[in-house]
Amino acid sequence: MSNQLTHRGLPTGMTRWDLLKMIESGRRVLGLSKGAVAYLRYAITHTMDIDYEPGRICAFWHGVTSIVDDPQISCDRRQISRIEVELEEKQYITKSCTPHSRRTGLRKNDVIKYEYGINLAPLIERVQEFQAAARKASFEQYDVVRLRGQIRKLFSDIRALDSEDALDSATQILPSRRPSTVNSYERLKKIAEALEAVFNDFCVEDSMGEMSHQSDISPTPITKEKKKKKTCTPKEHEGEYELQTTPQMATLLASERLREHIQFYASGRGTANNPDWRSIELATQERAHEHGIKTQTWQYMCRQLGNRRTALCLIIADRNAERTDRCKVRDVDKAFVGLGKKCARDQAILGSLYGELVRHIEEAKNAR
Repeated sequence: MSNQLTHRGLPTGMTRWDLLKMIESGRRVLGLSKGAVAYLRYAITHTMDIDYEPGRICAFWHGVTSIVDDPQISCDRRQISRIEVELEEKQYITKSCTPHSRRTGLRKNDVIKYEYGINLAPLIERVQEFQAAARKASFEQYDVVRLRGQIRKLFSDIRALDSEDALDSATQILPSRRPSTVNSYERLKKIAEALEAVFNDFCVEDSMGEMSHQSDISPTPITKEKKKKKTCTPKEHEGEYELQTTPQMATLLASERLREHIQFYASGRGTANNPDWRSIELATQERAHEHGIKTQTWQYMCRQLGNRRTALCLIIADRNAERTDRCKVRDVDKAFVGLGKKCARDQAILGSLYGELVRHIEEAKNAR
């Protein structure tokens, strides 16, 4: 007799259907074929909720022929055999039966007493891996929209340079000039990085050309100081250096709900233990939507203040909504917009409000 594999169960509140949904969502991240996911869907469907409780046996013992006959499975016997080998190699299932032997098992009072078939204990034990894969897939799906918009904007900026060489270089990177035709997240990232490099390279050449031209036509040096203008580079937001806020500080300052969003996006980016600014920017944008802040308002603030300062404005307004003193915010939408207007006039205001909120949190902790 083979050893019966039991497991530690699913996390509290999670069902087998939640497990299946995570596997389906994170399929590409996990490197699973569509056939493998269809097989796991069949396997989970033919188990019971009680099988996923701690210390239970979770398995099914349907033969390959029975699996092939299911209308949801569009695979033949050979494909099913290959899928089982694939899943066993990835350590998602364990075969408790010997090759070519008859699969069997006993379920008594809904509890599996023994089985010689396909055991799903390894699948259940790796639930955290599936959670991370689903989060990463969700993040990538969200970021694909941003990357496509960035690529379209870069093509527009490159055309505005009025340089055939620049446009030719950009077209070689993406001949169709249509990011919607690219589905791979990694490919979109590489395209955006390459186009940005082309844009920056030709901006520098353009600026150098202007300087060379000026030196040729100027008979005498100009000694009067002139305010320098940057070419083809976004205007820096004044006072950016004054804020020494790190992503870790911003995360600690965030409300509990916002912190959950930050952890979600950080996990998707592979920085769960050390959230970066991009994760915070995505999380604050989602939190802004929850507060009813319109996308146009958010984008306008980002153009005026920059993504990082806009995120900090939302963090402050969101956290102040939880306060009980005179600084309590009743309408986060209005507070966010008002804070943005003040910061646009005077960048130092954000720093002072940030410091005031930090002091308030420290005082609240000390008062406990």
